[in-house]
Amino acid sequence: MSTLVATDLDRTLVHSARAAGPDVPGDVLCLEGRRGVPTAMLTRRTAATLGELARRATWVPATTRSVAEFRRLGLGSAVGTTPRYAACASGGVLLVDGAPDPEWEARVRHLLADGAPVAEAADLFARHLARLDPATTGPVRDADDVLLVARVADPDAGWLDELAADCGARGWRVATHGAKVHLLPAGLDKSVAVAEVGERVAAARLLAAGDSPLDAELLLAADAGVQPADGALHGAGWHAPHVAVTRGVGLAAGEEIAAWLLARAAQV
Repeated sequence: MSTLVATDLDRTLVHSARAAGPDVPGDVLCLEGRRGVPTAMLTRRTAATLGELARRATWVPATTRSVAEFRRLGLGSAVGTTPRYAACASGGVLLVDGAPDPEWEARVRHLLADGAPVAEAADLFARHLARLDPATTGPVRDADDVLLVARVADPDAGWLDELAADCGARGWRVATHGAKVHLLPAGLDKSVAVAEVGERVAAARLLAAGDSPLDAELLLAADAGVQPADGALHGAGWHAPHVAVTRGVGLAAGEEIAAWLLARAAQV
């Protein structure tokens, strides 16, 4: 049976020092840091398990990170094998053998043509942010011309509702994750890009892992999935019958998720 395994990265398998949890299980590999503080790391046990997973199944990292941010992790070196496919910018870019796939690029351009241009969506986003206290917001960041992100400390629900309404009228949608507010083209998410990979490799089943609202569609599309106990989805009370929840948190949850996926990928 051909198995496709799609996983979010940050706060699912990869954790910052702040999100690492109270117990660090064993040796840790630092993938990324800022001012001497790790912003992305995983345990050696998780890395080894992911390497084995990639040999047994088609493993697709599916992340909100831009292509540049994803490449910066050097994930292939950490786990001992480079995944052939990766979905970046929440599905807006599909990497195949490390390069953006032109066929997928064309599909995304067609999707974007049905809504407002990215520049217009970014301007709308900035105008809504300008209504807030500037001390509580950050600039709008464009990830690969398809995903817009800004930090908003404790975003007000009423403000978000107004932003979502304006975006919806222009073919865009709003998703939040902690202090980050994301704007994506309507109809685009990680599950859409992962489904494309599934068709290409003729996958018979899909396993998935993720922690945030941006992973909900992916988890729902999977035959079986797992989410961390300290994830935003679980914290908001989100659950599905086929989605398990880890016992541990932080790096320990990352180890648990990798082992959970490998055990099920090995089943035929």
